[in-house]
Amino acid sequence: MKRLIITLVAIVVATLQVAAAKIDSMEFHSARDYRIVGKGFTDTESFYDRLPASVKEGCREELWTLSTNSAGMAVRFRTNSKSIAAKWTVRQQMNMGHMTTIGIRGIDLYRLTDKGWQHVNSGRPSTKSKENSSVLIEHMNGEMAEYMLYLPLYDGVSDVQIGIDSGADIAQPIDPSPRADRSVVFYGTSITQGGCANRPGMCYSSILSRDMDFEAFNLGFSGNARCDLYIAEALARLNPTVYFLDFVPNCTAEIIAEKAVAFIEILRKAHPTTPIIMLDSYKFPPSQFNLDQRSLLEGKTVEMKKVAEHFKRDKNFYFYEGASYNDGECSVDGAHLTDLGFKAMADHYQKLLKKHIRK
Repeated sequence: MKRLIITLVAIVVATLQVAAAKIDSMEFHSARDYRIVGKGFTDTESFYDRLPASVKEGCREELWTLSTNSAGMAVRFRTNSKSIAAKWTVRQQMNMGHMTTIGIRGIDLYRLTDKGWQHVNSGRPSTKSKENSSVLIEHMNGEMAEYMLYLPLYDGVSDVQIGIDSGADIAQPIDPSPRADRSVVFYGTSITQGGCANRPGMCYSSILSRDMDFEAFNLGFSGNARCDLYIAEALARLNPTVYFLDFVPNCTAEIIAEKAVAFIEILRKAHPTTPIIMLDSYKFPPSQFNLDQRSLLEGKTVEMKKVAEHFKRDKNFYFYEGASYNDGECSVDGAHLTDLGFKAMADHYQKLLKKHIRK
């Protein structure tokens, strides 16, 4: 047994040394020089923040910290490199007991093929440092191809670098996917932010973005989607094809009664005809048996229906009640979704969105 352990350690060390040598031989380019998908605001305090700097004053500290997470953002580029690597520096080195470190603070590479976006590989974050590096793919054929690199869901990044082989080319993407002329603003909870996807590309807004070819702005704030009116004012600055509101799990019935109408009216005043989709909470698996949780959800639904009644004359406002996914086989902890749950949720939401986003 001791000899086996020594052998396994030696293999791991050798593998790390080879990877380090490979990275040292590559050329790195700042992700900021290429198209950044899912960044709605230019006037941010740090480049990869999700909210404008003006929101910071008066914003709850926990909400502001979440807004510095790069959830939903991705880098679009093309290259003929036979190998692709990345270096990225996270801001918090966040860890959570119910979510993989790759989903929290790793990266996720996709390649555009004749069949659409195809997953290539994920970059594992370091367990000891905020500075990370990973060889994502090697030994490709060297043809020019289009890529999308998703950034961490539950941590922020201060720097992202794309690595290519020495002498290879890297350039701006030519293919417009995901299309910037069609976009959806997703406002919601930890589920919208991406908890608990195994890797960044598997949160539902990113799945929908790839499948339906639109730019998604992920404005999910874990535990903090409470219909804050200053957030509505920030969202109203954007000009999406559709607003998609999924805030119920973070709100009490009282918050919905007090703020939801005012929140939506801010969006409607700025965008008189833009479709606004409002979702009731999805049916948490424990609510089938937990009578208290079921009662709370039913109380919120009552208030949500009152909000829907308020906007019944608005021909571009749509309210959809919650759904259950995979017969309850959808969550990590009774609330947050696995990749299986996110795919089921995305498939369900696609049916709602396709009425409002035309190919």
